[in-house]
Amino acid sequence: MSGRRATGFTLIEMVIAFAILGVSLSALFAAFQNALSRTQHDARLSEATMLAHSLIARAGTEWPLIEGSSHGDWTDYRYELKERKMEAPANQTPFTLPAVHVTATVTWSEAAGPRTLSLSTLKLQPWVAP
Repeated sequence: MSGRRATGFTLIEMVIAFAILGVSLSALFAAFQNALSRTQHDARLSEATMLAHSLIARAGTEWPLIEGSSHGDWTDYRYELKERKMEAPANQTPFTLPAVHVTATVTWSEAAGPRTLSLSTLKLQPWVAP
């Protein structure tokens, strides 16, 4: 053979290239896995928020505002709706309309553990003639 050198990659260059490729793909996989986990968490949080908003909106319209609490399940979520009558502070005049403090608490499970969302509002009951 002549002194001409063959062109191409050596075996050690190929091994190093595959090692770099493996490390890069591992980092990309971890980033994609984290993004997928956050997306699933955000979807669950959005569903829980809509459920809590729905419970608060229905209190006083589809069922009367009463003092106490009610529990229930909806798909993978557990909810509790608490209603508590509000009184005016001692040094102020009584409220014109009866007020009820409504709190909706939604709990669910994720891979990271149990999650809880709580929303509350103040609703006025309709005026009833004495």
